[in-house]
Amino acid sequence: MRLLSFAIWALVAGSAVFWLTRLLSRADAAPAHAVTVSANTSTASADLSRLLGSTRTADAATPEPALDTRYKLIGVVAPKSAAATGLALIAVGDKPPRPVSLGGVVDGSLVLLAVNHRRAELGPAGGTATVRLELPAIPEPNRSVRGPGGAPAAVASPPPPLPAMPLPAATPASPPVRNPAATR
Repeated sequence: MRLLSFAIWALVAGSAVFWLTRLLSRADAAPAHAVTVSANTSTASADLSRLLGSTRTADAATPEPALDTRYKLIGVVAPKSAAATGLALIAVGDKPPRPVSLGGVVDGSLVLLAVNHRRAELGPAGGTATVRLELPAIPEPNRSVRGPGGAPAAVASPPPPLPAMPLPAATPASPPVRNPAATR
């Protein structure tokens, strides 16, 4: 009877400690860049039809975009020598990007005339370049270091080098032990 009474009171005490710690503890503070959202804010008003798979065509009244904005350069494979051929990954309008080799047709009468390590030039076949597409600049890498508590800290210096450890002295190898049962 004493053991059962002890177990019940231990369970009651454990439950009380659990609920007191849940009620008295405070949540971590939200980061400074966090944005709160309330139920009264309006939802995004973007056109999600393309995202959800709609294949409808654009209205005829929509003006033709400027020539430079219709094409987007996604990537290039520039040749190292004049004998090698280059490739450019180009998106035309809202279509997915596709690879185009030097001299290949990009759109209509435009062909890929030249490929550089950051640029592709388009124009009529045998003519001069009328459109130059550049890759976007590569962003600088993030070099911040987090200090204690997750706050940004100054750039940390490298850790000091470890002291040299002496190697253990070599012990002479003992002769191999032969198993007499294995030699029979």
